[in-house]
Amino acid sequence: MMTKTIRKTVLALLLITFHFSLLISIASCSEKRTPEEVAQAEAMEVCQACYDRLIKGDYEGFLSFRNDIDNIPAELRSQIVDAMKMYIDTEERLHGGIKSVMATKAQMDSTLNVMKVFLILSYGNGTDEEVVVPMVTDSNGQWRMK
Repeated sequence: MMTKTIRKTVLALLLITFHFSLLISIASCSEKRTPEEVAQAEAMEVCQACYDRLIKGDYEGFLSFRNDIDNIPAELRSQIVDAMKMYIDTEERLHGGIKSVMATKAQMDSTLNVMKVFLILSYGNGTDEEVVVPMVTDSNGQWRMK
């Protein structure tokens, strides 16, 4: 009798251990992301940070995320900053300003060799707008706005 009980207990422990190991294996597999998923997440994060700076009025910070910003002459850079200020002022006047930005998805466009990041801009008047921002990697592998 004792032997039968011990066998059942050992068998039950083995089954529990097996199921526990299986659950851990499934959980660890589901956390692994493909290289494309990692790239999408990184591009979304950088794009979100860019636009967060823009709506806070950090125009130079926003510009620092442009891929070609180091090649733009100072006078043109100043004009771009002025244009961004006018854009933010216009959005404030027409829609109550951009209150938040949320990156929702990213898709690789292999034809254009860009990652398209989709953002939802939420305005003060309660409306939302989806914009698509093309992102590329620079020579250091960092995501930048095209």
